[in-house]
Amino acid sequence: MPFASASYRPVWVGLGQIGLYLLALVTLSFYVRRWIGARTWRLLHFLSFAVFALALAHGLFSGTDSGAPWVVWMYLASGLSVVALTAYRVMLSRSRVAAPKTRSATVRS
Repeated sequence: MPFASASYRPVWVGLGQIGLYLLALVTLSFYVRRWIGARTWRLLHFLSFAVFALALAHGLFSGTDSGAPWVVWMYLASGLSVVALTAYRVMLSRSRVAAPKTRSATVRS
């Protein structure tokens, strides 16, 4: 039960638990894709970004090794790579939308 424990950093542990529940939802949606449709499935899979953010916050603020330099670098590398690749993906999709479509067939007069 998220946020129910008062013993060890309840906010950060609770956020990690919510991330786990969302991860289960995203994973299970794969098996019901044909019944929920591709659009709903895709929208559910956008929750993966929230799952990553919750897991990263959980690890940073409730992890027992979070003070170790190698852990800090691991969190930093994974967080920055997800942000950079997401930004790249957004820019790529926007450039495809903005690019004018060319006609492949010749125009008959």
